Amino acid sequence: MAPEIPISSTASARQHGGAHPQADERMVSRAARLRSLLLAIQSGPVDAARLAFTALTMHDIELSHHPVINRVGAALQSSQLLESWRIAQELRSQFPLAFAPSPAITVRAEARGFIGGLMGRRFDLSA
Repeated sequence: MAPEIPISSTASARQHGGAHPQADERMVSRAARLRSLLLAIQSGPVDAARLAFTALTMHDIELSHHPVINRVGAALQSSQLLESWRIAQELRSQFPLAFAPSPAITVRAEARGFIGGLMGRRFDLSA
């Protein structure tokens, strides 16, 4: 008698905790790119916001066909930062991770000074 081979579907794999790590990574990277677009729109230069928009649409083909994202891009092409920010607010319900506050970045305090001279000595300017 042949041994029984269990057959599982993706639905049963999800029930047993077998999530798709690639889908989670894609969702996190999508949220990070959307967050960078939102920060670029808020912080100022139109060119930076356009660059963030291009990075978002080039790396995520699904979002390049999203109607709200396309309206944000059209506003950026017209150099209308305030309008693009207003339109981007419509994405809040669909992509809540992008609007969540970003994790705090810790910066390690280093000695003030510079390396210079012929021997590469460190000059301490902390005094």
